[in-house]
Amino acid sequence: MTPIATHASGSFGLVPLNPTIGGEVTGLDLRKPLGEETRTALRAALSDRKVLFFREQDLGVVEFEDLCGVFGEPFVHPTMPRLPESPYINPVATEHGPAKDWHIGGPWRTNPFVAELLQLKITPPTGGDTMWADLQAAYRALSAPLRRLFDELSAVYLGNPAQYSPTTRTDAGERQEVEHPLVIDHPETGERGLYYSTSAVRIPGLSFPEQDAVQRLLLQHATQPRFVVRHRWRPGDIAVWDNRAVWHSAVDDYGDAPRLGWHASVVADWRPGKAASGASVDA
Repeated sequence: MTPIATHASGSFGLVPLNPTIGGEVTGLDLRKPLGEETRTALRAALSDRKVLFFREQDLGVVEFEDLCGVFGEPFVHPTMPRLPESPYINPVATEHGPAKDWHIGGPWRTNPFVAELLQLKITPPTGGDTMWADLQAAYRALSAPLRRLFDELSAVYLGNPAQYSPTTRTDAGERQEVEHPLVIDHPETGERGLYYSTSAVRIPGLSFPEQDAVQRLLLQHATQPRFVVRHRWRPGDIAVWDNRAVWHSAVDDYGDAPRLGWHASVVADWRPGKAASGASVDA
């Protein structure tokens, strides 16, 4: 474990959890003010490891908002519930149900979320894990012909979160839509990766059977254990993930047991840009 930044309370370390994704931050008390050097180092660590975990921090509202600000501009979600004390923090409760499908955050926006944060206050006695999949490593592992195919494709999403219902997803009538490329270059690292969410309503240029085949291929390929990090929550744990590089999915295996916490999204001046044509690297 190598210290990667200096903090008022000492250096903090980063423990890799998978060869390409996931890192546990140690030796850092998020309840204390974070200096600019530490904030810069945390952003660099997130770009490198794609998901960061902070064990048993149990932050208050102001502290959690400050952590959001390390990674971007806190976002007021138009459809998720909010804490009375903060428009940026969305309470997560058992009755809301877990987000089981593999997805990216905010593809209904022209500038989707750059990062998301989750802090669980109460965890179930068993189950309730969250998983993240490395879409950059998954892209690198594709064969050269498939990389070239995906480089040319895009996906269409409904442009308003309130539109996501069984009726609006299948109705071809008037509705807002947003289109994003299926492969992007990360705006900070330049790393190329898949960029697709299961909330997509279509892949232009493909027939319905072809779209179904592409989605099934993406899911089966990118969720292989070698690309996935899985977090077993303890009360007070925090996860921060780079929404431009990973999928995430909650495991629905805890029944009616309480699973309560806070979620937040952050945005920045960023658009998912199409990867440069012909830049795929042969295997």
